[in-house]
Amino acid sequence: MSASSNGSLTIKNFDRWTRWLGQVEAGELDICKSRILRSGALRGLEYAQDLTPRRSSRLAQSLSIGARGNVFKLKMTKKNSSIFFGTNVAYAAAVEDGYTQEAGRFVPGFWSGDTFHYVPQAEASASWHGQDSMGGMVLSGKVIPGAHMFRKAMDHLKSGDMNRITEFEFRRLYAELRGGSS
Repeated sequence: MSASSNGSLTIKNFDRWTRWLGQVEAGELDICKSRILRSGALRGLEYAQDLTPRRSSRLAQSLSIGARGNVFKLKMTKKNSSIFFGTNVAYAAAVEDGYTQEAGRFVPGFWSGDTFHYVPQAEASASWHGQDSMGGMVLSGKVIPGAHMFRKAMDHLKSGDMNRITEFEFRRLYAELRGGSS
């Protein structure tokens, strides 16, 4: 298996397997391909969710199928099949790739212990009812490193999961063709 810089995976000998399976009824092969792609994407989402930093858990929760913000798209053609998974939560890219704070920028909100709570409508002079800080904070320009949860999820898939999923699904297809179990 190999990967490209855009995050896609290539499974070794996949074309050879699909040619051999060309004798198989097209519908059965399409179901097998769909299972491989979906299983890989679901596993990738599990990895990404496990690797996602949590404060409110909104981003991590969006990495579940059917959840608000989740993206899961399957495209199957005879020449090229792919699946796209992820999230459309606005700050996901900053968590993935990291960012640099804008030095001197005021961020409204309040501190509670060691956690800052962002409150967009807050004013600099507002009192926060006994909270540890009043009104917000000024950013220092600190570099916040990325969690790289999607890149790491792809690395996990490349390190053997996709091969195991593919082998499992081909064994299942073979067993179905033979009318027994593998």
